[in-house]
Amino acid sequence: MRKIISVLVALATLCCFTACTTGAVVHKVYYNGNEYWICGAGDTGEGSVLEACGLPEELTADLCGEFIGFLESAGNNASEVVESETDIPVYNYAPQETENVYIVEIDGIYYAAIRHDGEIYYGLN
Repeated sequence: MRKIISVLVALATLCCFTACTTGAVVHKVYYNGNEYWICGAGDTGEGSVLEACGLPEELTADLCGEFIGFLESAGNNASEVVESETDIPVYNYAPQETENVYIVEIDGIYYAAIRHDGEIYYGLN
């Protein structure tokens, strides 16, 4: 399983993680000392990453649990979770308690922020 996820990481780094219609790109999110990568569903090409991490290929509002904060730019195509209000809310993953996955809403579209350590994703599995 780790080898499959490692291959998916290599493929995912080739994908563009478009975060909103303004053309801004968010690759990483920093939260609680961990790094998370934003992955989308649909035609983003990241459905295989979501599947390998045990997540549904369709990300909806039903996956949003408790509100935890907002995303704010940290520079270099990265963001961090902050308390001050921005346009991008972040939620716990509702179906199960985990520190590996959070749900991010950008312009009404839901994304998964999946913990990543440079080699593999840590999903629900």
